[in-house]
Amino acid sequence: MTVATTMDFNRIKILYLIDYFHRTGGTETHLAQLIAGLPKDTFSCTVVAFDMGSNALLDGLRAQGVPVVHLPVNREYVPNAIVQAWRLAKLIRSQRYDIVQTFHQKADTYGALIAWLAGAKHLISSKRDTGQLRKPLHVFLNRRLTFMFDQVVAVAESVRVAVAKNDRLPPARISTIYNGVDTVRFSIPSESQRATAKAALGLQPRDFVVGMVAGFRPEKNHDTFFAGLLRTLPSIESLKVLCVGGGPLLEKFRQAIGKTALGPITRFTGDVTDVLPLLWAMDVGCLTPSGNEGLSNAVIEQMATGLPMIVTNVGGNAEAICDGENGWVIAPLDADALCRALTAMHDDPQRTTTMGRESRRRAEEEFSIERMCAEHARLYRSLYRTTRPAEELPDVLTKDVLRQGDDQR
Repeated sequence: MTVATTMDFNRIKILYLIDYFHRTGGTETHLAQLIAGLPKDTFSCTVVAFDMGSNALLDGLRAQGVPVVHLPVNREYVPNAIVQAWRLAKLIRSQRYDIVQTFHQKADTYGALIAWLAGAKHLISSKRDTGQLRKPLHVFLNRRLTFMFDQVVAVAESVRVAVAKNDRLPPARISTIYNGVDTVRFSIPSESQRATAKAALGLQPRDFVVGMVAGFRPEKNHDTFFAGLLRTLPSIESLKVLCVGGGPLLEKFRQAIGKTALGPITRFTGDVTDVLPLLWAMDVGCLTPSGNEGLSNAVIEQMATGLPMIVTNVGGNAEAICDGENGWVIAPLDADALCRALTAMHDDPQRTTTMGRESRRRAEEEFSIERMCAEHARLYRSLYRTTRPAEELPDVLTKDVLRQGDDQR
């Protein structure tokens, strides 16, 4: 498992640990963008995933010369996890990484503990949401393992506040770094590009297309999205609906909506490899989660293409969308508010166009990939210049406490 090159000795070496990398989801996209955007003459990056599948993002990382290692770990309390822990510890000791950064729960606990015991110089945890779906065991472990982390990176201020409360961390150890979007690739379409994108979906240029890019999972709350659209349908004759994303609830919604008045005007795309043409077909973007949100890549991608947005006031949504400026921020579960916002956007196209331009401006100034990568690089350099003090293993890591955590699981 040799991954070092002669160039590595002159660069800051970073190991990214991630629970799963088998789709092109938000965290996977974020990590691939981050690695691609860091200066190659300063940083040497490696990715270790506990669950991995065929993935275009991974192919892109490998093409850049980034080592990608699969250490298959399903459960943390079985013999295979011990074997993979030994392999991970061996990798960390041999490569002497300067920084280990973790993504998701397994990496934050199992992976981080192995890295700490293996002598990792600095650890960073990445918090992608407000943590409302955590199991009691995860809360228990996170609070007791926070001593290992030099810094926690939150994707939004709302996430930073939630992490400080849930994990009982001092504010000085939490940094907010917003996700970034490629504002060159995700651009405002021309009128011909917009018409072509709509035609590819069997839509007309005059159709008022409302879209939502989100996996069909309970926390994304498509129920409110469709309930609001049903209320809106009688007042917008040209309404069309575009739902982008797969997930365990896709077929349930496809069948249920097919039995309603929305059925003939709704397109379900499932998982897609390139979302951009679909964004170009939209006139308004929506995201209506009821909880456990961070800062959605889908929202800032839609902003970059010049879309006005309607989002619920959950997670970092209200940090990306300024109510009344580049869209509307509504209360969770409020289908009537969604209906009112959609109707207002349809009835005042001039203001809606202005909102779209403001979305693009905010994406360029506040949520660019360049800014995201620069802020991470600054954090990495600041840690690299410090010396981590020696620490004794706290009592919480004794076998009895670990066994207690296993029993809670």
